[in-house]
Amino acid sequence: MMRYAIVLLLLFPLLPYQPDTVDTEEPCNGEVALCDRLYTEVTFAETHNAHSTLDAGFLIYAANHRANMMNQYDAGIRAFMIDAHHADPELLGEADTAFCHGSSATPFHPCAYGSVNAVELLSNLHAKMNETPRDVVTLLFEVAVPYSHLEYILAESGLLPLVHVQPLGMPWPTLGEMVDSERRLVVFIEGRADAEFPFLHDFSTHGWTTNYAEESVEEMNCAYHRGDPSQPVWHLNNWLADEIGLSDWTKAPQANAYDFLLDRAIECWRVQDHRPTFIAVDWWTEGEVVNVTRTLNAMEHWSHSPPERATTD
Repeated sequence: MMRYAIVLLLLFPLLPYQPDTVDTEEPCNGEVALCDRLYTEVTFAETHNAHSTLDAGFLIYAANHRANMMNQYDAGIRAFMIDAHHADPELLGEADTAFCHGSSATPFHPCAYGSVNAVELLSNLHAKMNETPRDVVTLLFEVAVPYSHLEYILAESGLLPLVHVQPLGMPWPTLGEMVDSERRLVVFIEGRADAEFPFLHDFSTHGWTTNYAEESVEEMNCAYHRGDPSQPVWHLNNWLADEIGLSDWTKAPQANAYDFLLDRAIECWRVQDHRPTFIAVDWWTEGEVVNVTRTLNAMEHWSHSPPERATTD
């Protein structure tokens, strides 16, 4: 017995070192499992009129959120609806592009209710994306400026080299592929595609949306509203309006509540037989849209039981 012990001790130093197994995989948008999923197989938290916030100086009846876009990003939101306008009706240059929120049907310019410099805000977004180099981000522009202005503000902010180009009708890449290619910003526009600007994707041909701005949660449903319902990219719009059509912050706690929003998202996933790509909300600080998307992304199919409540804490 002693002889065998001595032999083993002599052989031991010759055995290769076996370090503890360490998972070296890096996450995409916060989860390793998401790296192998197509862009269309992930659900992203989205803010409607993301730039239009009280802390950015927007008037209350033109605001959609309390806290600004950088706060939204820090909270885990990775998709943003933004309205691009000329900062002033007399200032029509590319450098004068601003993000505003107002109706051209009124006597006042849309930027009279609040305005954010476009290059400055997108530069801040670029800095946030640099802090999270494995996250895929989406912008949806409502456009009241020439497309060349969008190209300018994306270029000046440093975001243009990150923009993904998606051929219509082709499968979307995985998040991991987008991260590895360093093309991890998707830009949609509310406008027709232009071959001169292939990185600006017409959201109505690349995707579709549900209705929006209902007056009560009872009116909300999962039906197609506009766009191309054959596309896998779609927005589950989830904000409520008052009787004159303005965003109603008093109803946000109900619309954005974890249980209501999760149940609605799963039901719409069932109805459409495809998970929502985006869940778009107003007043994001009221409710738990990010936690809802984390739970949804932990589910492989709508018929599966939701896992234990995911949180950002």
